[in-house]
Amino acid sequence: MAMYALMSPGGSPGVTTTALALTYAWQGRALLAECDPQGGDVLRGFLAGSMDDHECGLLELALAAAHSPDPAILWQHVIALDHDARNWLLLPGLRDPRHLVQLDGAWDTIVGVLKAAQDTADVVLDVGQIGRSDTPMSLIAACDLAVMLVHPTLRHVAQARPRLDALGRRIGGDVAVGLCVIGNGPYSLKEISGALFELPVLAWIPHDPRSAAVLSDGNRAKKSFHRSALIRGTSQLGSAMRTHLPKAAVVAR
Repeated sequence: MAMYALMSPGGSPGVTTTALALTYAWQGRALLAECDPQGGDVLRGFLAGSMDDHECGLLELALAAAHSPDPAILWQHVIALDHDARNWLLLPGLRDPRHLVQLDGAWDTIVGVLKAAQDTADVVLDVGQIGRSDTPMSLIAACDLAVMLVHPTLRHVAQARPRLDALGRRIGGDVAVGLCVIGNGPYSLKEISGALFELPVLAWIPHDPRSAAVLSDGNRAKKSFHRSALIRGTSQLGSAMRTHLPKAAVVAR
């Protein structure tokens, strides 16, 4: 199995919502790890605070892993979002971004634990906005594929370009990188790819605010939710991500 990172250049392309939808639509067992240094949103968004009292998450995992080298400790710190099936799993992110300082020196340990999880699940990382000093580069560098989410606007593409350039300089050719275009704008997918180093556009996800609100704010889902434009788009993204894996990662699977 493989590890993927979803990221943005800034603004509001909905990395967490897209990552959650992607995990929901994933073909097989998937773990969503909220690794955005600015904090996690799923507990108080999609889960509407119903699991706020659970002593599990990224910080708790880092503290526990510092005292136990057993990678299996990860499964004590995740939440099953589909209850009994345990195919849709969540490692909640930081509840308070001020706790980020407690992860200093712990990212390599977190990388090791998440890489070990690939034995039983695909891992989707929500790393949020990249380009700041707190971007968890070691996590992205450990992935098989990193996906930049962008709106098809000049402002957003202009934000993405220097961040992708810096990312490429940091990780070289060790990690495949692709794009996912979110919503509508004046530029075609081909134009966006051309402006962003000819990186492949893996998928286009249409603007679907009603379905997005189910995942971002815990709004009640309609019966047609699993057929919504958001879920169809992220399902196509998931298929493209698996197809775009480097050959070495495919062999490892």
